[in-house]
Amino acid sequence: MRSIHFFKLLLVVGFLLSIICVKAQEPVTLSITEAQGLPSNEIYSMEEDAKGFVWLATNKGLVRYDGTTFQSYAHPEQVGLSVFDLFVDQMYRVWCMNLSGQIFYAQDDDFVLFANVNEEFKGSLGNLVANEEELVVSYFKSRVAINLKTKEKKVSDIPQNNFSYGLVAHHDGNIFQPVGKYFKIIKNSQVTNKYLLPSSLHDEALRPQPIRTVFLPNGNLYLIQELLGKSLKVFIRENDGWTSLNTPADFKDVRIQSVHAHDNQLFFSTNKGVLICERNGSDLLLNQSILQDFFTTDTFIDNDQNIWISTLRSGLIVVPNIHVREHTLPATLPTRIEKLSNDHVAVGFENGNIGIVSSKTEEMEVIKFPTSTAVSTLLYDKQNSDLFVFQKLYNYRYDLSTRKIAKLENQLTTVKKASLIGTDTILYASAGFIAARLLKENEFTKRDEFLFQQNIRGYTALHTVKSDQSYLASVEGLHMLTKDLQLNPITFKNLPILTRNLIEDNSGNVWAGSFKNGLYKINGEKVVDHISTHAGLASQVINALAVDGDYLWICTDNALQRYHIPSGSFNTLYARDGIPSFSIVNMTMDGDYLYMNTPLKLFSIQKEKVFKPLYIPDYYFTEVQIDGKTQEKSDKYIIENKNTPTTIFYNANGLRGLTSGNFEYRIKNHTEWTAQPQGANSIQFASLPLGKLTFELRQLGSDKIKSLKLIVTQPFYQRLWFWLLMATLIMAFIIFYYRRKLRFRESEKNKELRQLALDNELITLRLENLRSQMNPHFIFNALNSIQEYIVSNERKLASSYLVKFSRLIRMYLDQSRENQIPLKEELQAMQLYLDLEKVRFEEKLDYSLQVDERLDQDRVMLPPLFIQPYVENSLKHGLLHKKDNRELRVVFQWDDATDSIIICVTDNGIGREASQELKKQQNRYHKSFATYANQERVDLLNSKRHAKLSVKIIDLKDDNEQSCGTQVCITIPQQL
Repeated sequence: MRSIHFFKLLLVVGFLLSIICVKAQEPVTLSITEAQGLPSNEIYSMEEDAKGFVWLATNKGLVRYDGTTFQSYAHPEQVGLSVFDLFVDQMYRVWCMNLSGQIFYAQDDDFVLFANVNEEFKGSLGNLVANEEELVVSYFKSRVAINLKTKEKKVSDIPQNNFSYGLVAHHDGNIFQPVGKYFKIIKNSQVTNKYLLPSSLHDEALRPQPIRTVFLPNGNLYLIQELLGKSLKVFIRENDGWTSLNTPADFKDVRIQSVHAHDNQLFFSTNKGVLICERNGSDLLLNQSILQDFFTTDTFIDNDQNIWISTLRSGLIVVPNIHVREHTLPATLPTRIEKLSNDHVAVGFENGNIGIVSSKTEEMEVIKFPTSTAVSTLLYDKQNSDLFVFQKLYNYRYDLSTRKIAKLENQLTTVKKASLIGTDTILYASAGFIAARLLKENEFTKRDEFLFQQNIRGYTALHTVKSDQSYLASVEGLHMLTKDLQLNPITFKNLPILTRNLIEDNSGNVWAGSFKNGLYKINGEKVVDHISTHAGLASQVINALAVDGDYLWICTDNALQRYHIPSGSFNTLYARDGIPSFSIVNMTMDGDYLYMNTPLKLFSIQKEKVFKPLYIPDYYFTEVQIDGKTQEKSDKYIIENKNTPTTIFYNANGLRGLTSGNFEYRIKNHTEWTAQPQGANSIQFASLPLGKLTFELRQLGSDKIKSLKLIVTQPFYQRLWFWLLMATLIMAFIIFYYRRKLRFRESEKNKELRQLALDNELITLRLENLRSQMNPHFIFNALNSIQEYIVSNERKLASSYLVKFSRLIRMYLDQSRENQIPLKEELQAMQLYLDLEKVRFEEKLDYSLQVDERLDQDRVMLPPLFIQPYVENSLKHGLLHKKDNRELRVVFQWDDATDSIIICVTDNGIGREASQELKKQQNRYHKSFATYANQERVDLLNSKRHAKLSVKIIDLKDDNEQSCGTQVCITIPQQL
């Protein structure tokens, strides 16, 4: 606050009006501190090299910043961390030194210990410069020149009583230093030229600070000497002489840390901010003082016109745009702004007061109002030079000429936007209405006297000057209020237009900024144009609008744009251009300045100077990742699979390095140029074409193209020879597998056949064995019969029996060599056998053989000697123990259902139960072989047959359930 004035005014409402003048502005800044990754907030000096890297000398060592990341430099022999006094030479080496006299330089990623001057400096800190041949380090006692090739030192002492000692400086390959009475030009440690210094620099009364030499771009130079507690001494070298400049008194209370020339201005970094001065004749004028609360140490302006300021305790401060300023406000929040005439803008505040800002003097007059509810909107009546102040609950008319306040009766509450129709009608939108009311002197008409009213939540109102038309916007959309007070909707593609921003341009067109659908140009009730992101709009969301001649200022949610209405072209400002916020409540133009306010702050923009010239920084590749792994830097990169994820990283140095322009890339001869999102620093490929590729990156507006060589190969398993080999191996494997499988199956089959043959042979042998056992069994029984005949002296019977017996034996021997015999042969053998047995039974045996006529005795096959054992059992165990009436029937029948022959052997003997009782009484060592042999033979035969043989034994009973014989039925399936 520069001054405070009190005015005594006559108030209509009887209040004393206080007007407070406030003058203070600061440029909008960006802070880069430890919170953003800066290694240290304590910075002593800084430099920008030709590549756009920012170098910082800090208490934690040398740091390089590329606009995105920080890189710290250290040397294993470095004593302490702090480094000072940076200097960039012609070979882009960055020099620095520390309090221990160690001198280092950084080049690319190397940090080299070059020399040590601790013996000469004894712990004092000097300043250094370098040219192509030598490095010169100086402090008030001595100057040391070091040859860059041989590292040979040349030491020059400076007399201790010499108060005109100056810091060494470098310009155009030469080294300069004020010493004694002369300004010396030094090359190869030799003074090549010298000028007398201004005599007023010799001040014996007070030891001065070292003389600083500052060169201007045109080759002129300043000599600057600081005298503590006194005015600054400044001389300019021109026309082979020195001109003394009058300096501002502001320098008496500050300590200068560094001085730099930018264009024709001098930037003084001091313990109380940065003082920006410019010569005007014989005066050095203070144009601006910024960051007065900061201890600043150094400044530079980069190629993109950003002002970089280092501080001793607060890190880096960057002024992206010196032409974007933040206004110092009283302890309250701004709510609305309104353009007045004569280079003034009114500001409404949360506490009910208003401020009037002069764009010429930068002063704000704060006018206090009787009530303290927030100002909801302002309306300027140009014809009467009045300002309507709408608080949420009260309304006032402020006469700008007399500075009188009049309270308006029948107040309008929570007015969001108001517009004048003529001089006596207010068109407005509020939280509950859209309406039009008459104003008579200092009183609005009552609610029942509204010209127009609709109970709905309103957004904004506008009455156009050129076309004399009224527009009202509400939650239902935008409408025109006709002369007969009817609302006509204005739509676009049959959809309502939702807006809170309406403004009239110089041609009488109305512009409506929508919530999320871009910008509409309206003429009367018709939408004549729709501007969206496809036409260059930064976003579809419009926060505020302002008209400036042929230009329309548009604040979206991510950018501030100036739209040239006739041509449709855009100029765009982003956050890194210095725009502090896009949460703009409203905007207004005042001469060369655009004013805008957020809910917290008030800003102004110098409209012609705020747009920086297009700067295209040098850009470069920083990293290549293949399959997520960082590759060593190379002139070409080999990617072994086209589907391997590949990421290429790039960077452009500087604050806006990645956002100052648009990058696009392509794979040469494979893809078209593809635009990158603004601010992006990497390009990812999920897959790449096969072969030798050239990746290209460029920035629009630049003729430079950066490229990388990529070689994308197929993995061996995707190449033709591999698939041919695999196909061959698979075919060979399949052939081998199936051949092995076939051999295995054949081997198994042969094993099975051999086993089957062995089993068959074994079964056959066992059957043969059984037959061989059965034959002796019968023979034994027959011989017993013959023996009985001989003993009983029945020779004829014995002879006849013996003949039949021999025929039967011969027949059995023939059959024993066969696995099957025809039924005919079985019947013949059976007939002989029964004849013999009948003789043995002394003719007391009645037997019969009954054969089904359907049986083909030559085709029906039976196992040899299979039926005989069952017949023998009937005779021996059933009929033998019966005295008379011995009957035996053997029946051969054919079963069509099963294609089987059924042989039933039936006797009327004593039965199995009686036979078992007799067995028990016989010799215990006698064992019946026939029964066992029969069952085992059945089992063996069935093991070889699919259709099984079966033997069923039936005990026959009479009506009294007494045993009357036994029946054995044998079923033998046939394969006909």
